[in-house]
Amino acid sequence: MIVGTKMLEEMSWEEFDRDRKGAAAALIPIGSIEEEGLHLPLGVDTLVAVEVAKRVTHQLPVIVLPAISIGYSDWHGGFPGTLSLSISTLTQMIREICEDLVDQGIKRIVFINPHVGNETPIMEVAIELRKKSLARVAMFHLWAIANEMAKDVEGLVEKKFAHGGEMMTSVMLAIRPDLVHMERAVKEFERPLKEGLKQEGSFKVLFKNRHINFYCLSKELTNSGVMGDPTYATREKGEIIVKAWLDLICDFIKEFKEVSI
Repeated sequence: MIVGTKMLEEMSWEEFDRDRKGAAAALIPIGSIEEEGLHLPLGVDTLVAVEVAKRVTHQLPVIVLPAISIGYSDWHGGFPGTLSLSISTLTQMIREICEDLVDQGIKRIVFINPHVGNETPIMEVAIELRKKSLARVAMFHLWAIANEMAKDVEGLVEKKFAHGGEMMTSVMLAIRPDLVHMERAVKEFERPLKEGLKQEGSFKVLFKNRHINFYCLSKELTNSGVMGDPTYATREKGEIIVKAWLDLICDFIKEFKEVSI
C-alpha cells in the first residue's frame, strides 16, 4: 500500500482488497452538524475531522472511511440547523461500521473526532471489540488535544479551547477560509445561571475552585452560540494547531500498528 491512498469511497473493491493488507489503520472521521456561532458553518467538526484524516494519508498508509457527519449534539438543538442522532443510534452505527471493518481484516481503527458528544458511543464499541479481542480502537479528540497544546501555540490569546472561539476559528481559517465570515464573528462568553457558579462550556461549572459537571443547553448560556473570542483567530495559529495534530497522530499510529491484537 502506498502513502497517499484514496479515500475508501474513491477506491474500487479491488484497490481496497489490495491496500487493506498493508494499511497501518483505518481512520474514521466523525463530526457533528451543530451551531458554531454566526461566523462558522454548522459542519465545522466534520470538515476538520475529514481534512485531518486526509492529511494523514500523505504521510502514512492508512485507509480513510467516509465521515460520520452527524453526531450526538442534542444540547445545541435550540439553534436552527443543528442535527443530532441519539446516543443509541450513533453507537449502533459505529458498531456496524467497525464490525464490517473487522470482518474484512481491519484490526486497527482510529477515530478522528473533534466532538465531545461522540466520545461515549466510540468508547462503548471500542470496549466491546476489545473484550472479544477483535480489534484495537483509538480516538483523537482534536479539540481536547488543542486545549492541552494551547500554551505552546505562539500568539494564542485564549489559552483554553472555547466553542466557536479562537482555536476553532483559527483552524477553519487554515483549512476552509472560504467558509469563515470574520466580519460576523462576535465575542461572547457563557452567562452564569447563578452567581457563584462560573459556567465553563455547556457541561461544567467552576465552584469553590473545583470543576463540577452541570448540564445545560447551549441556548441557556449564549445568544450567538459562541463561548469565547473568535476575533483573535488567524490562519497562522490554525496552521500550527493542524500541524501539531498531524505530527501527534502520525507518530501514534506508527506505534499503534505494532500493538498486538
